[in-house]
Amino acid sequence: MNEQINANKGKLNINLTEYTYECGDGCCTSFGTITAVNGVNLPYHNQDTETILRQVLEHLGYEVEIESRYDY
Repeated sequence: MNEQINANKGKLNINLTEYTYECGDGCCTSFGTITAVNGVNLPYHNQDTETILRQVLEHLGYEVEIESRYDY
C-alpha cells in the first residue's frame, strides 16, 4: 500500500456552503453544497458525501480510492 503523508501541518480551511435555488415560476428547484478549500471553490457542487470528500482530497494532491456501501 502506498502511504501518503502531508508534510504541511498548517491549518486547512474547508468551507461548506449549502444553497437552494428556485426558478422564477416555482416549477423547479436545485440545491447543493459549494465546497471551498483554503478559499478555492471546488468544481462539483453536490451533496453527495463521496464526491465532496474525493474532490477535497484530490485538490490536496492525494490519490483517492473510496469504497461506498449502502446499508438499507
